[in-house]
Amino acid sequence: MRKLSIILIPLALAGCEAMEIRESQKAPLAQQIDEGRGVASAVCANCHGLDQQDALRADTPALRHVLNNYDADTLHDNFEEGLKIGHPDMPQFHFGPLGADVLLTYLKSIQEPMPAES
Repeated sequence: MRKLSIILIPLALAGCEAMEIRESQKAPLAQQIDEGRGVASAVCANCHGLDQQDALRADTPALRHVLNNYDADTLHDNFEEGLKIGHPDMPQFHFGPLGADVLLTYLKSIQEPMPAES
């Protein structure tokens, strides 16, 4: 019986995670953007700025320009699996599927083209 429990617990947890993702996809777009903004505010804004702000570090892109430099699907996978790109001081983040979804939704909502260099 104990062996059966050991097998069933991970399956149940995987089912809960999948249910959580489906629930996030049902959330209104405005809610997903707001949740993603919360993630960005907590872990990204200190270096990359927030919304239309400029980056606070010279060696980082502003959040509103991130998707000019990175493919959205690849970045989503990096967010989900554990992000470690960019400058040496970049912390490693693991957002999981739900966090990756809402963070990328937020990033897509604020993107602007890179300004032309003079």
